[in-house]
Amino acid sequence: MISVVLAQITTRDRITLDGIVIEPRKKSATALIWIHGLGSNFSHGQSITRELSQTCLKNGIAYFKFNTRGHDVVNRDAPKKKAQTIVNRLRGAGFERFEDCVLDIRAVIHFARKLGYRKVILVGHSTGANKALYYLYKTKDPAVKGLILLGAISDIAAGKKKFGATGLARGIALAEKRARKNSDALMPLPYGIFSAKRFLSMFRQGDSEDVFPYLNPRAAWKELKTIRAPIAVIFGSRDQYLDRPAEKLVEIFRSHALSTKSFSGVIIKGADHGFKGKEKMLSKVVMDWIQQQAVV
Repeated sequence: MISVVLAQITTRDRITLDGIVIEPRKKSATALIWIHGLGSNFSHGQSITRELSQTCLKNGIAYFKFNTRGHDVVNRDAPKKKAQTIVNRLRGAGFERFEDCVLDIRAVIHFARKLGYRKVILVGHSTGANKALYYLYKTKDPAVKGLILLGAISDIAAGKKKFGATGLARGIALAEKRARKNSDALMPLPYGIFSAKRFLSMFRQGDSEDVFPYLNPRAAWKELKTIRAPIAVIFGSRDQYLDRPAEKLVEIFRSHALSTKSFSGVIIKGADHGFKGKEKMLSKVVMDWIQQQAVV
């Protein structure tokens, strides 16, 4: 039986985020913080949470998993001002501002440090990988001793697979047109439940969210190449969003991780984007890497 504590934290801009904390009986100074993917939340992916948290506990590592303000498709918090409109309070995957992930992740790390965890392994899955990398790029947070990017797929590449290159280009053109009038205007349903601004953030090259720009051979990769902390990139060989073999993608990441103390690329055979059915293997890979980096 695992003891799970429900917790709530508040960001600097007064957004409340729910989550869980799972602490070992014999603590080390290390915590693993999981950043969830697009439209997910702290309670999703329970099979991974169970396996990974158990593995962490056996090694004296605490496990933290909190909502970001992009949790679920749409969510909202209490208004800060009476004049604030409903649409301005909407967040979730469809309305969040990507750059605000810095505030969310900072709040989780601050909470972990208050509980005595001085060393953080930051793990981002899917869009959470974008956020984890962006956070470390913007803050250079010395508490982060390792960065693990799971299923670090370009949203643009995934969008081209889903909509086709022409369909995605049409979507971007439509989003730009709508955003000029109202950035919160919804896209047509075939493009998903996204505001025009959010759609552009995900699918337009060069926006802040485009931190895995492997579709552009001239991209600077400014985020990845500045990270000094050890980096692990983990893909499933059957990730449904891959547009090329996972091995090639790992080598692209490796070639741009120019400042890191250590780079590891791991491919989990047979795993899809969510690592369904491969949770034990994923947990082992993660813990083996943490121990190799001597973070605990």
